Amino acid sequence: MAIPKLIWFNTTLAVSRESSAMKALTHKFCGAVLAFALVVAFAPANAQQTAPKFSTEELARRTLERRAVDAAIWGMPMIGLDALRQAYYRDGKAKNGDIIWWPKGSTWKNQSLTPNTSLRYLYVFVNTNDDGPVVLDLPPEANGSSFLGTICDAWQVPLTDVGFEGKGGKFLILPPDHAGEVPAGYIAVRSKTYNTFMGIRSILASNSTDDEQKGNALVKLVKVYPLAKATNPPPQRFVDMTDTMYNGLVRYDESIYASLARILNEEPVQPEDLQMMGMLLPLGIEKGKEFKPDVATVAQLKSAAAEAKAWLLAQQAQIGPDWWPGSQWKLLIPAIGPKTGFKWAVPNYFDVDTRGAAFAGFFLPPAKLGGGSFYLAANFDNSGQPLRGENNYRLHVPANVPVSQFWAVTIYNSETSALFLDLPRPTLDSLDKGLRKNTDGSVDIYFGPKASAGQESNWLLTPAGTSWFPWFRFYGPEKAVFDKSWKMPDIENVK
Repeated sequence: MAIPKLIWFNTTLAVSRESSAMKALTHKFCGAVLAFALVVAFAPANAQQTAPKFSTEELARRTLERRAVDAAIWGMPMIGLDALRQAYYRDGKAKNGDIIWWPKGSTWKNQSLTPNTSLRYLYVFVNTNDDGPVVLDLPPEANGSSFLGTICDAWQVPLTDVGFEGKGGKFLILPPDHAGEVPAGYIAVRSKTYNTFMGIRSILASNSTDDEQKGNALVKLVKVYPLAKATNPPPQRFVDMTDTMYNGLVRYDESIYASLARILNEEPVQPEDLQMMGMLLPLGIEKGKEFKPDVATVAQLKSAAAEAKAWLLAQQAQIGPDWWPGSQWKLLIPAIGPKTGFKWAVPNYFDVDTRGAAFAGFFLPPAKLGGGSFYLAANFDNSGQPLRGENNYRLHVPANVPVSQFWAVTIYNSETSALFLDLPRPTLDSLDKGLRKNTDGSVDIYFGPKASAGQESNWLLTPAGTSWFPWFRFYGPEKAVFDKSWKMPDIENVK
């Protein structure tokens, strides 16, 4: 290996002028310079020799798995909504425009994300590519009964809330390419996707038989039909889901990618998604083409889906900010959601990760947070420990909960963000006739595998060996919720 000429010349000149002692020192210096030159000369070769080597097949496999995990997170709003839609077709035997509903309130058989069994839900899917503009004719409140709901697009971006403050109306859902005028008397709802979903709650004045009948009569006035048939709307079809198993949950396996490919093929590609559409190509997902993974790819997709699930679950407990300072009660929706109208875009980035984590835990956010209802969630007790089914807990709900309608607390399985299977009573609410109040108007709610004597009416069963979390819902939330002058303590472990 040649030593640089400049170093060699300067060193030789120095040696000729120095004493023998200095010559010895200089020789040592020359040796160090030579050693350094050798290290520099050979460093790139050594680094190259130790770099990891991957075969072409291994690189393709690793790329596919990385892209598949990211695809599940990116596509979770669509994947989650498609899971609900497939259950609507399969379990409800429904067609677009039909109303499936739970007239007796949801039970554990409604396996949607985080439903409330105090309410009667109405689900409707429509596709304006098939039917053109579609009308939702929603009656106003009557006889103490009312509606509250949201219409969203296929990405679960809320387009408008409906039923707010008891108002009805004829909402006209328009396809992405609609250029015509909106007829008089309709409220235009413009969607960037052809598939849209309506999630509507039927709210009763009380749990009495009389109020239930009044609520049913109001539900029967709801109509969904194509605008083309507005002069003579067809009879509305209702499907009673009371005793039907409705499995609207995402299966974290290879079916995620079939779902994503299916719904992407039905929708126009948004400009912000062009880059991700390119990143889906190694998975075999491409608009206009059939998704047909081979056996080896299916195995890789299944593994990636499991990893995506683990990542999404890990985000759930930290997704929202504290509602009260230092409290375990969190705003269950990340702040960026309502701040952006659930479009998830801020000036410098698009928040794919937070959006994915959010829609792994709930569906259909409102267009206006807190407009007709408001929710809080907790994942830990007052000592910061995860809530476990085998432990006993107490929640003290102070008097004068700031609501104009009612409040409710519902428990969910942390593994699914859904109701526990076979759980007979997952909710307690202020409309429950048997709910026992304290003398000051406050309420103590108990959670655990077994009720203590005298606590049965205020107790919710939590299966031992499971992790769980509650949502506390305010219906008709009032000022004290938002200015935080009313505060609820953390759930207490009562060992």
